[in-house]
Amino acid sequence: MTSEAGLDFARPRSLRACILAVAATLTPVAASAHVKWFCSIADVSLPPIALSRVLTPIFVAVCCGFLLLLFAGFMLDDAVAQRWPRLASSGRLHVETEEKLLRLAAGAFFLLLWDKGAIVLWERGDAILTPELMASVGWVSGLQFAIALSVAWRRTCILGAVGIGILYGFGIDQFGIFHMTDYVFFPGIAAYLALTTIGTAGCLRLRVPLLSGGLAFSLMWTAIEKFVYPEWTLFVVAEHPDLAFGFPWAFVVVVAGFVEFTLAFYVMTGRGLVRFGAAAYAAIFIAAIPEFGHLDAVGHIPIVGILAVVCLRGASPLPRLLGLIQRRPIVNAAGVAGFYVASLVVMFAMYYGLQWAEYG
Repeated sequence: MTSEAGLDFARPRSLRACILAVAATLTPVAASAHVKWFCSIADVSLPPIALSRVLTPIFVAVCCGFLLLLFAGFMLDDAVAQRWPRLASSGRLHVETEEKLLRLAAGAFFLLLWDKGAIVLWERGDAILTPELMASVGWVSGLQFAIALSVAWRRTCILGAVGIGILYGFGIDQFGIFHMTDYVFFPGIAAYLALTTIGTAGCLRLRVPLLSGGLAFSLMWTAIEKFVYPEWTLFVVAEHPDLAFGFPWAFVVVVAGFVEFTLAFYVMTGRGLVRFGAAAYAAIFIAAIPEFGHLDAVGHIPIVGILAVVCLRGASPLPRLLGLIQRRPIVNAAGVAGFYVASLVVMFAMYYGLQWAEYG
């Protein structure tokens, strides 16, 4: 099965119906954000398919469909934010709970990584941070345990942050910057933990924006991966064909990529309904566990933890900083739609650029 074969299929009779149906039902495909965990043919050193092969008529049509859905969604989002501003953000009301949730998620994750304790598949070595970042180095396991222990107390969270930074740097050394760009949410977690220990008012205000921003970037990045390395996701769909619900597989890959990209974008830019959006995204990851098993459950603990924090905190300051909050909902929605298109273009440029810079 090649990406070329996967991209040749008949146009669905009703694009709108297909988008809605697939977006609603293919949650495990979208939730399996890091397809490299389940794909034995994944190799980031191989060049991605040419952009001309990505920008097919069906890609453009699906993109336009999601852009319209996004525009309508942000009209509603803005109306809700103006009518019920408390839905947009809880401020510091739940700050203690959100901090404990993030520390618990980080501690549980690194404790499960420690001494190959998470998953049988990891017995071939130590997982540095995720299932496909393997290295047979003894100190990695000890550092993972130390990170898990450090997040038990606020004063030592900064030590855990340093430990995560060391593991991430080791991952860059072993696998390169391009590969590790998938996992920008780990530096986001490290920043949150470090700022927790520092504890000044300014530092505490920065924690959630850095955390949610890192996660949104990672999920948007892996969404681009579905477009430029479609054969990886097609491989996973071939292993789990029921997930396609009878739709052409390549169509499923395109829609799954846009579902993932759009939801991640909304976590970063949403306001009135962003907490519901984050809860829905977390539910998608959890719903994928029965299909993909223990590997998926453990690997996505940090992501679900971050989404739980977003559910408690609410909107990021990014929309305000970008001037996306005006008086009229239609103006706001138009600005967000433009930012969505710009983000898609920039992410494609970064993906192709970093891959070329590292592998030529």
